[in-house]
Amino acid sequence: MRKHYNLLFILSIPALFLLFTSEVLYHTGSPGGKTGSPGDNGNNCTDCHSGTPVTEDFWIYSPELLTTNYVPGQTYSMFVIGVDADANKIGFEATAEDASGNKVGTFMAGGMGFTQTLNGGTSITHTALGSTPIADTGTIFVFNWTAPPTNVGEITFYAAVNTANGNGSTSGDQIHLSQFVPGSINVGISENKEDDLKIFPNPSEGIVNISKNSVSESDLTVLNVNGQVVFKEKTNGKQTKIDLSFLKKGVYFIQIDQSTRRIILR
Repeated sequence: MRKHYNLLFILSIPALFLLFTSEVLYHTGSPGGKTGSPGDNGNNCTDCHSGTPVTEDFWIYSPELLTTNYVPGQTYSMFVIGVDADANKIGFEATAEDASGNKVGTFMAGGMGFTQTLNGGTSITHTALGSTPIADTGTIFVFNWTAPPTNVGEITFYAAVNTANGNGSTSGDQIHLSQFVPGSINVGISENKEDDLKIFPNPSEGIVNISKNSVSESDLTVLNVNGQVVFKEKTNGKQTKIDLSFLKKGVYFIQIDQSTRRIILR
C-alpha cells in the first residue's frame, strides 16, 4: 500500500508543478515570449491561461509617439493599460519589433517596482507588486523604451494583457492583445469597426455615438492617456450618445464591458 501511495505522489508532481508555475511564478511576471508578436511566433498568455484573446485598440502606446515617429537613440515614456472592473490581478508582457520580427530598442522598468525587464531589455512585464489593480476599473503600467541607435524602419509595439479573476486557476481569465505603431495617429481612424462595438464620429468635436450588439446594461468608462477615469455612466440598449465636449482636446479611451476603443477629441 505504501508503494501505491508513493507512486501516486510521484505522478502528481507534474500537475503540481504546472499549477505552481502558472499561478505563482507567472504571478510575478511573464515567462517571456508571450506578447503575440511575430517575433514571439504569435505566442501569448493563452498558452497558459484558458480562453480566446480579444484585440484592443491602444492598450499599449507612447504619448510622445502618437503623432510622430521615433528618433534613433531617443528615450520615450510608454504605457500599458488594463481595463477590467472585475479583475483581481492584471499582468502583461510587451515588446517592440521591426518589420521582420526582430526585437528592437531597449525597455527600462518604471518606478515603484511595478515592472521588470526580460531577455536583456528586449521585453518588459509586470511584477508581483504591480499585478494588483491600482483603481476599480483597472491599472496602468508606466515604463520607458529607448529607440535603436539607427533607424530600422517601421516599429510595432506588441502587448498581451491578462485581466485575471484571481480564482487560483488558469480559467476565467481574459487575455487582451494590442499593438501600437509610432506616428499611426496620422494614418486616420476607422469609424466603424466590424465587431461588437462602434464609436463615431472619430475624431469628434465632443458628441460621440456608440453602437453595440448587446441590449443589456453596460458600464461605460472613458479614460485619458494617463489611465485616469474622466467619465463614467451606465448604458442601456444598442445605441448610446455621450457628450465629452467638457474634456480637453486629445486622445481618450472608451471602454464598454471587455472592449476598448480609442477616440480623438478635437
